[in-house]
Amino acid sequence: MYDETTPVLIVGGGVVGLSTSLFLSAHGVRSVLVERHPGTAIHPRAWGWYPRTLELYRSVGLTDAIYAESAGFAGHVLNGKVESLTGREIHMSRIPDEEDVSDISPIERLVSLPQDRIEPLVLDRAYELGADIRFGAELVDLAQDDAGVTATVADRKTGTRRTIRAEYLVAADGTHSPIRERLGIRRHGRGVVRHQMSILFRADLTGPLAGRRFAICQVENDRVEGILGHDDSLGQGTLIVTYHPEKGERPEDFTDERCVELVRAAVGVPDLEVGLRSVMPWEMGALVAERFTDGRIFLVGDAAHVVPPVGGYGANTGIHDAHNLAWKLHAVLTGSASPTLLASYDAERHPVGVTVMTQAGLRLATRGGFATAEQKAAVRDTLMVTFGYVYDSSAVVAEPGDTVPAAPPGPGGVRSAALVDPRQLGGRPGTRAPHVWLRRDGKRISTLDLFGRRPVLLLGSAGEPWRAAATAAAKRLGVDLDVHRIGADLVEDDRPWHDTYGVTAQGAVLVRPDGFVCWRSPADAEPTESTVERVLTALLRP
Repeated sequence: MYDETTPVLIVGGGVVGLSTSLFLSAHGVRSVLVERHPGTAIHPRAWGWYPRTLELYRSVGLTDAIYAESAGFAGHVLNGKVESLTGREIHMSRIPDEEDVSDISPIERLVSLPQDRIEPLVLDRAYELGADIRFGAELVDLAQDDAGVTATVADRKTGTRRTIRAEYLVAADGTHSPIRERLGIRRHGRGVVRHQMSILFRADLTGPLAGRRFAICQVENDRVEGILGHDDSLGQGTLIVTYHPEKGERPEDFTDERCVELVRAAVGVPDLEVGLRSVMPWEMGALVAERFTDGRIFLVGDAAHVVPPVGGYGANTGIHDAHNLAWKLHAVLTGSASPTLLASYDAERHPVGVTVMTQAGLRLATRGGFATAEQKAAVRDTLMVTFGYVYDSSAVVAEPGDTVPAAPPGPGGVRSAALVDPRQLGGRPGTRAPHVWLRRDGKRISTLDLFGRRPVLLLGSAGEPWRAAATAAAKRLGVDLDVHRIGADLVEDDRPWHDTYGVTAQGAVLVRPDGFVCWRSPADAEPTESTVERVLTALLRP
């Protein structure tokens, strides 16, 4: 009846789809990814990768490759506005060094690396872990029922069609997501903010750059106005310009000849030898889907939320979507969790999508000079946006009298996520588990290195009575559970662990596979089997 079956089908092979495949593969979950294009992205697109995102990649063994690939961009620190690269400098400043967050993360700083350079790294690591990724394969039909999803996929070279039956489908198919549209899922938000054209080109920029290395370079003269970017080879660049459909302008107006002239005007060399690689129209928008799930289908990345690029939140947020979903699919597919756990994906990630879109929009208004005083006051630090979001779902055992601040409503009154200072997280359920340096067998590791495949129960130095209770409860429930006691198999290497996590030395904290705190013991809690069974059931079988 079907040509093949797979537990999970992923549609879309951008950085978020590839990350979904990578995270599932790291969990040992078999999946098939189909992408209509012949390979990974050639446009730079997203550029900066926040420490939280790198923590997720660190958990699957990818950060060393990212650091090596990004080394050539370390000196790209200028923020300038020029008439052209060879013309007058209108404004020039150095971007401040990224904040050192080594006190809260094993990742010290944001890393700059264009998306076209990071995607092959994600792809290679996914392949190493056994991923099945198929480029040049396009979804042409889709049907969902109570037991799964049936997809028809066409080979774009041969036209050959195959039916793939999957238990679940992840839609990572971009801003205009045909899957989202097929499902009739509406979006909320400001909509399209600006129509952009990205012109990807080859040219020798060594002379025009004259030793400068830009992170951001605005060009403005009587022939072109836009953003001009360059890579670390100084032989490739991207010119981004705005066009105006309301004035009758169309993408088709950007002929090869016109694009070459725009690049020459931006560089300031009239006879510059320019080789066009690609010209791509795109929309700067602010939109969030009204829901991220539909039965057995899940939206991630741009299919779920379109975020203005100010702040660089979009792709990072999509990768966080993928990580949140992957462990839940693994738990359900292996039988350790009930399918009801999957409802927490929308409950947790939808509010985050709303908050991130709102924060990016506030930054755009502030940068553009048209933000009100109230809007400026509502802008939150990037660390709060990327580290400090709070989950409120059935997969979190909230504490009585929890003091998480109420989040303002998003567009249309939809729920948004609360944000807290990541240096004040303190082990509160629903927040990212704090980073503390430990030593195991003489090797320095982070608490974050303990999380990934299964739930983890962390015990204080005097918390050994919890171990027997947890082991018995996990066995009866058929749940794989790791138990670590700080002060026994793990030794603190800096600040006290139990103080950082908000428990006593007799306490315990249950951390989910995605590194978010599910539950922590009250000061007077008895270490009983029934208590552990209750919180594991709340997490995995809500």
